[in-house]
Amino acid sequence: AVRKDNKQRFSLLEENGELLIRANQGHTVMTVESERLLKQILSADEVQFCVHGTYKRNLESILESRLKRMKRLHVHFSSGLPTDGEVISGMRRDVNVLIYLDVRKALEGFDGVVPVKCFEKIESWPDRKPIPFLNV
Repeated sequence: AVRKDNKQRFSLLEENGELLIRANQGHTVMTVESERLLKQILSADEVQFCVHGTYKRNLESILESRLKRMKRLHVHFSSGLPTDGEVISGMRRDVNVLIYLDVRKALEGFDGVVPVKCFEKIESWPDRKPIPFLNV
């Protein structure tokens, strides 16, 4: 299951001579402390870029009502692109729109729903053509 899962949702851990399977993401059980699995970013200099992958069919709604966590615990972002080997979570490989976060603006704070003013740029994927938007 670990090798065949292209979303890399699971990993193996050896403990006391036993091989254990662990979930990497998608925790909705309240006993899992998801905050301990995340890295807090305190400065924009800590990441080269921060990107959210989505689909063209969702873009109009995102631009109208901001980027929301929906049924997840958090809005997922990645510091890599879908074709980067090290991107484990934060983005599905079949996305066709990339929303880049202006990390400096985001660090100023917001109410948990990412406002459009925090979007640095939006591109189609994989051709990386700019998608115009008003970031106000």
